[in-house]
Amino acid sequence: MTALGNIQAGGRLTAATLQQVAPYCVIKGSDESVTSSATLQNDDALFLAVAANTSWLFDCYLDYQGGTLGSSDIKWTWAAPSGATLVYGLSQLDTSGNNEASVSYAGSATVTAGTNGASLRSARMYGSLIVGSTAGTLQLKWAQNTSSGTATTVHAQSYLTLWQIS
Repeated sequence: MTALGNIQAGGRLTAATLQQVAPYCVIKGSDESVTSSATLQNDDALFLAVAANTSWLFDCYLDYQGGTLGSSDIKWTWAAPSGATLVYGLSQLDTSGNNEASVSYAGSATVTAGTNGASLRSARMYGSLIVGSTAGTLQLKWAQNTSSGTATTVHAQSYLTLWQIS
């Protein structure tokens, strides 16, 4: 239970208490592109620090585009502290252009999604993160699925949100 649940009637609600229940959020402020590389790299903005021995609800939205379907596409994985477990569901279009929804992934899995030239695509991830005894950072890592001279871009306004639940 969060500290907010421990406040008694007539008790004092402080900023420090509210910070314990507010979501941790980051919204990507600018576009980030990868060209001619299928090597996973850390995203410049989509990462958050997590404390040891905590549990979190996880939500991430990626707004992206790249070359025509099958020519570059996108792939990603998540880096988390040692001993942490991320499990999430996903809604997106696969590299064949088919809807993929309600598929469950481990955070360490490398997931691929299709791009479609000038058309924007999105992926929505939602799940839970359990952090063991090692604090650290939850970090999106991504690249082109197939190296291409046409840039693959994760756009501004993509976001990562975590809500600490214990």
